[in-house]
Amino acid sequence: MTRELTGPEAAALAEALVPGSVDRTTATACYLKPDRLVETLRALRDDPEANLVHLTNLCGVDYWDHFEVEAWGRENPEVPSVTPVFHGAWIQECEAYDLLGIRFTGHPNLYRILLWEGYPGWPLRKDFLSMPGGLQPGLGEFAGVARRQEPPVKVIE
Repeated sequence: MTRELTGPEAAALAEALVPGSVDRTTATACYLKPDRLVETLRALRDDPEANLVHLTNLCGVDYWDHFEVEAWGRENPEVPSVTPVFHGAWIQECEAYDLLGIRFTGHPNLYRILLWEGYPGWPLRKDFLSMPGGLQPGLGEFAGVARRQEPPVKVIE
């Protein structure tokens, strides 16, 4: 039977199994420390109470200053591969690498799956289509939504 855990519930399970493994938590998410990631996920998978035996989804999100698989920095984002724990992460890590440039240390064969080797750049990064003068493509705002903070991009002259 599938059950849904809140962020604090997941954090409590993780901390009980691997003390010091949780970085932070919200109502809906538990963020694990990258250096304890594989160990913690293995413990959660193997623990009968946690019973987290299936990786449903692994993806990345660009937040300008970090990527939401907790890969900090834009120049060389890197996190440990969870493929040794969940074999199903194999293709999902390849996708995050292909589209965002996030490298997964320890992945058995990290390669581009949608684009060809040598493709210039990472198309799901927010700065992928930066234009001269610091302009960004797309809408600056949506109707009824406050203006967002200007992105910290490098100006291409």
